Amino acid sequence: MEGLSIAAIVFIVLVVVVLFSALKTVPQGYNWTIERFGRYTHTLMPGLNFVVPFVDRVGRKINTGIRYSLTRSYF
Repeated sequence: MEGLSIAAIVFIVLVVVVLFSALKTVPQGYNWTIERFGRYTHTLMPGLNFVVPFVDRVGRKINTGIRYSLTRSYF
């Protein structure tokens, strides 16, 4: 019985680790590209996203925030 409970705990911990590695939170003002085996597949928009764990990885983190001009504006 004791071996079964340890195996169950290890299994639950493994499932939690896989779930946390599958969820990606992209911050506002950024887009992340996703690569599967090194090839671009899609872009993640800001918010909570799901990726295939251990297969997909974040390629680039692109800043899409507000860009300010260096010129003066007289309004």
